[in-house]
Amino acid sequence: MISSNRCRRRLLGSLMAGGALLVAGLAQAASPAVDAGKQVYTQGATGVTACITCHGAQGEGMAAANFPFLAGQGADYLSAQLQAFADGSRVNPIMKPIATALTSAQRAAVVAYIRTLPAPWDADKLAAQVDTQPNAQDAGAWIANRGDWAQQIPACIQCHAPGGIGVGPHFPALAGLSKTYIVEQFTQWRAGQRPGGPQGLMSGIAKRMNDAQIAAVADYFSALPQAASGKGAK
Repeated sequence: MISSNRCRRRLLGSLMAGGALLVAGLAQAASPAVDAGKQVYTQGATGVTACITCHGAQGEGMAAANFPFLAGQGADYLSAQLQAFADGSRVNPIMKPIATALTSAQRAAVVAYIRTLPAPWDADKLAAQVDTQPNAQDAGAWIANRGDWAQQIPACIQCHAPGGIGVGPHFPALAGLSKTYIVEQFTQWRAGQRPGGPQGLMSGIAKRMNDAQIAAVADYFSALPQAASGKGAK
């Protein structure tokens, strides 16, 4: 008779083997979509400029040219932005024709491919090195980490996490976006040229922040990866 311990080992081995096959099967099933997304991202499609042209080979973006990074952003967030560009609820003359030309399947495939790319910074290291109890005289760091409750402005990290590394599928990472890009998004939220995200939060927040606060927060998040690595602000 086989011992109970031996039975358990055999059962565990079978379950692990089955799990490995399941994971391999899922990866294989997902690869056609990822491959199709890579094709669009790196080479473009009919009427569509390759994403790599503006957003970089690894989705790292081109901060100096005001093109944001895509790698490390949540799938739902990326999908929502493509839809907003396509339907015009997010105004962008460059992305509008691209998003409109993509089919829903191509959009999903591009998002699937982008999700395979690593974030342009080490999220754990960045979050661990950021001071969430900043000097009150540093307006950008203070609002980002503590908010301005007198003006009903919550701390940015409540939705975007310490270090601005993003939270879940809906709240994007902010660390390393260019100052110009961040300020531009606030301008669009104020003007109703970009959806305000979950529960329309950003539209209201943007309208309650003054220009100096927006500039300070933009300075703070744009410099975070360099500041955390000891390289200083950009």
